[in-house]
Amino acid sequence: MFYRPWKPAQIDMKTAAALSQTTALPRLVCEVLCARGKTTPEAAAEMKGDAATLSDAMLIKNMDKAVERILAAVDSGERIAVFGDYDVDGVTATALLYLYLDSIGAEVYYKLPNRDDDGYGLSADAVDLMADKKVKLIITVDNGVSANEAIDRANERGVDVVVTDHHLPPENLPNAVAIVDPKLDGDASASSSLCGAGVAFKLVCALEGCDASEMLPFYGDLAAIGTIADIMPLEGENRTIVKAGLALLQRSERAGLAALIESCGLTGKPITAENVSFAIGPRLNAAGRMDSATDALELLLCEDEDDAAERCRILSEQNAARQKTEQDISTQVIEKISSDASYQSDRILIVSGAGWHQGVIGIVASRIVDKFGKPAIIISVDENGEGKGSGRSIDGFSLYNAISSCSDLLLTFGGHALAAGLSLKADNIEAFRKNINEWAAGEYPTLSRPALKLDVPVTLEKITTEDVAALDILAPYGNKNPQPVFLLENATIDGIYPVSDGKHCRIRFRQGSAVIYAVLFGQSPASLCYAQGDEVDAAITLSVYSGKAGDMISGRVKELRPSHLSEEYIKHCEYFEALCCGTVLTNEQTAALLPTRNDAIAAYKAVLSAQGGLKADDLRPLFKTLGADKAGKTLVSLKALEQLELVKLDKDSAGATRYTAVPQAKGVKKDLMSAAIIESLA
Repeated sequence: MFYRPWKPAQIDMKTAAALSQTTALPRLVCEVLCARGKTTPEAAAEMKGDAATLSDAMLIKNMDKAVERILAAVDSGERIAVFGDYDVDGVTATALLYLYLDSIGAEVYYKLPNRDDDGYGLSADAVDLMADKKVKLIITVDNGVSANEAIDRANERGVDVVVTDHHLPPENLPNAVAIVDPKLDGDASASSSLCGAGVAFKLVCALEGCDASEMLPFYGDLAAIGTIADIMPLEGENRTIVKAGLALLQRSERAGLAALIESCGLTGKPITAENVSFAIGPRLNAAGRMDSATDALELLLCEDEDDAAERCRILSEQNAARQKTEQDISTQVIEKISSDASYQSDRILIVSGAGWHQGVIGIVASRIVDKFGKPAIIISVDENGEGKGSGRSIDGFSLYNAISSCSDLLLTFGGHALAAGLSLKADNIEAFRKNINEWAAGEYPTLSRPALKLDVPVTLEKITTEDVAALDILAPYGNKNPQPVFLLENATIDGIYPVSDGKHCRIRFRQGSAVIYAVLFGQSPASLCYAQGDEVDAAITLSVYSGKAGDMISGRVKELRPSHLSEEYIKHCEYFEALCCGTVLTNEQTAALLPTRNDAIAAYKAVLSAQGGLKADDLRPLFKTLGADKAGKTLVSLKALEQLELVKLDKDSAGATRYTAVPQAKGVKKDLMSAAIIESLA
């Protein structure tokens, strides 16, 4: 496990009290606002939605040119094609613009690329297909700003192109009739954080010639789904769009969306941004990942309830297949990393496999980053010996720069700091892994993990269900406005219970006479490195659960650690990781890692005394026992004991990783100093 510091916000409680008095908002809400730098009544009003506004769509650069050309096509009866993308943002943007143009009498149809066959964006082949169907105007949504070659082909075929996009534009722009992208140089609008569906929504507002707020009741639901699924910042205009869109989804009049909500088990329940992220969005996305995104688009356009129900059934099957495929590949990747010791020295995890589904390797890369705390690139190799990879990174590590450093080994690549894609010959994968890690070793001698940000410390005896319920004022939650994370200090674990056949666990925390139940996902009671009676700090989110006994506060655990544990252990763990990666250490770092015989004996005794072996997925309880300032020495000792075959590291039947003692022949003694890791420090 990797370890990250906890970073409690600095809150002026007097300011929070004054804000509560001025705004009449509950004190806990105001403490969260102040923790996030929103200390004025105006900032509080914006979060409540009282000050929410949408800017004039015509302020976006080139919007006037786009409107003029599109309305001319509508008036003259020219055939228009809306060309989108296969992800949720692209699908919702396509549906939104298609529905509007159809409603005003345009001769319009839609086209989406296939992820496997066509790849991302407008291509020359797609242009030819549309031109052959007598299309005279192509409007791109969620793509097009980099489609120079395709738009040149369109011009050759006598087809005009209006680009609407939200991605960063290249230095050389395509020769389109109009490019509507709020990220263009010289754009003076307040719309730079919109997604593709958000830009399409603004285009519809401009075409209608009305205030944007007047169009929210008609298209806010589609724009909201695209905004949430594309992980756009939920502030400013996006917050306004999403709040309005979620309200529409609560009582959706679209047959397709109503059926989708029902298939997610959300009918009659509050529709939140989290529901969209983890239930609605994945089902729509599964179509483009596993087969054709057109399946998802046609569900959104569907008007017949029976047809919608059948389309939802298909999407649910595709999503189930996506989940299984994703899990299968994740299991294979984790096994490869865990069984190959050379990965421990890598700063970037490069893992390849034959025939892995390209539609899910990006999700798998995200899982691997979450598990190992390192950037990861997952590569699928096809039958022709070509690999296509998708990568994800951690804050502070530019994956794009890392990949760029190896461009001589790649066929194609692109992306940004936190996510990127590439293709290369399979024969070059090992050289790519070697070179990119050599580059990373020079640029990032140590990998520091982003801190876990904590909003407000809470005491169970002092918070009420009313306090927690009032936090809904701050929703919708998402990028740039995460759900508040509270610090529960010095709580005793009063009980641990299995959830979902032991896949997760429910923990009862006690502070004095007050208790709270909180779920910890992804860990079974058997694999949890904490036991009943342990005193811990918990980073948790809070909500109100309505049960047979009435309303009660419940929680979701983001992370646990022993109470009163100094964070000094973190830098020592980073030193250990740097050692494993082959970094040349300073004298100070070496001294922090080199154990004495007594340090090794203490680590060995910890393994021997732990029932069933020492759980290794979270060693912070051991650091607490042996000393936070000796965490590096403890890690080196455990590694030395493993190298000397005094202990071994294995998974038990519950999936927990444990150190267990290896039986030794009587009279055999082993020299600690002979372990390879000790010799490397000597």
